Amino acid sequence: MKWAQVTITTSQEASEAVANYLFERDATGIEIRDTPAPNSPSVTLISYFPTDDLIGERVHNLHEFLASLIQAGIDTHPAKVTLESIEEDNWSEQWRSAFPPQKIGKRLVIAPTWDDIVPESSEVLIRLDPGMAFGTGQHPTTQLALELLEISIKRADAVADIGTGSGILAIAAAKLGAKRIDAIDLDATTIPIARNNIQLNKVEPVISLHQGDGLNALERQQYPLIVANILTKALLPMIPICPQFLEPAGRLILSGILVQEASQIEAQLEANGFRVLEVRQLKENHELIQSGENWVGILAQIGRS
Repeated sequence: MKWAQVTITTSQEASEAVANYLFERDATGIEIRDTPAPNSPSVTLISYFPTDDLIGERVHNLHEFLASLIQAGIDTHPAKVTLESIEEDNWSEQWRSAFPPQKIGKRLVIAPTWDDIVPESSEVLIRLDPGMAFGTGQHPTTQLALELLEISIKRADAVADIGTGSGILAIAAAKLGAKRIDAIDLDATTIPIARNNIQLNKVEPVISLHQGDGLNALERQQYPLIVANILTKALLPMIPICPQFLEPAGRLILSGILVQEASQIEAQLEANGFRVLEVRQLKENHELIQSGENWVGILAQIGRS
């Protein structure tokens, strides 16, 4: 059997909508890569479909969907779509090779379900089904959020995870000792994905999934820690709401921020009573930094002292 590899290059802003579109149309796996060019705002999405009589129609419909995003005011940067035929054996090998186990921070290990990795006694293993590659640990924004989560979380902490996607941050919080996590995503299609990954990691008792618009989807309660891995344009209006949902001296982890956007986020934090504790980039020798991707994660605390 032959497979069609459909590759789409588009903007960060449009990438999640495109990934969801592909997923809803039964793409067999979606791999998401930032474009390896300095300061590039582009993202490449690689998806696979059976080569059948419908493939031409699928590509045509994809072009129409991209055009509809432009009409809706979403910058697609401009989008480019390519089609390539791949033999089944090559497809399977190529797909799995894109998801090797990853060590993140000091203790976290992220591995796909098919890998038989045995973690060290000090390590925390998270298994994911990378059918849809948002939040598999590959993207630098996810890695930055995980690193900051690891150094910020305390046992018995309650955590709010905004834009949970695959559920990776909520799962990491649970495995690092949090006793209650509320995981929220605006996109209803991500909820079954997150639920599946939560079940794989046997952390269902401590994670509650919610579909809705960020913190507004929650009952008014306070958390010692909020983490949000979403784009800057969504973070900016969220920051003024966060103090209502944080305990005194509570902490906020923000990721999804391009280097050139960091000063804008920092200013918004300071204007709303936060103190920035750390602005973190991946280490300079990291392959994602070498490929030209420039992202930061920010750790902040409510209160000036």
